[in-house]
Amino acid sequence: MTKDKVSIRPGVRVLSVLRHLNYRPWFALAEFIDNSVQSFLDFRKEISTTDGENAHLTVEVEIEATDKGRIIIRDNAAGIHEEAFPRAFRPAEVPLDTSGLCEFGMGMKSAACWFAPTWQIRTSALGEPDVKTVAFDIAKIVRDELEELTV
Repeated sequence: MTKDKVSIRPGVRVLSVLRHLNYRPWFALAEFIDNSVQSFLDFRKEISTTDGENAHLTVEVEIEATDKGRIIIRDNAAGIHEEAFPRAFRPAEVPLDTSGLCEFGMGMKSAACWFAPTWQIRTSALGEPDVKTVAFDIAKIVRDELEELTV
C-alpha cells in the first residue's frame, strides 16, 4: 500500500461475480459482525487500556430503507490498521491468523458486493490518528481493470 492507494489485486473481476452468491441478508450482515468480533478479540488488551478493563464490544447495524438504501455498521473494535490494509481489501487474501472467525479473506468483500455494486469502508484504527475511507464501484473497477483504489 502506498500512502494514498491500496491494492485490490489479484483478480478484480472476481468482485463482479460476488453479487451472485447464495447469501441471505442476515448471513451477509454476519460477515461484517464477524470482522468486528475478531477485531475486538485480537485487540482486547489494547482496547481495555483505552476503554477500561470491562470494555465490551458494541456493534450497531443501521438500515436505511430509502430508494437507494444504505446499511451502516459501526463498532467500537480496533478498526483496520494501516499494516492490514494491503490484505484487507484484496479478494481471497487469507488472513495471517486463520484460527478465528476470519478464515478466507472474502467475507467483507463478498458481503458488500452482494448487497450493493458501490460501497465504502470507513475505518479509524486504534492508535492511529487518521480516519481512512476506501470506496468500491464494482462496475468501474471491472471496466477499467483497476488494481488500486484511493484511500
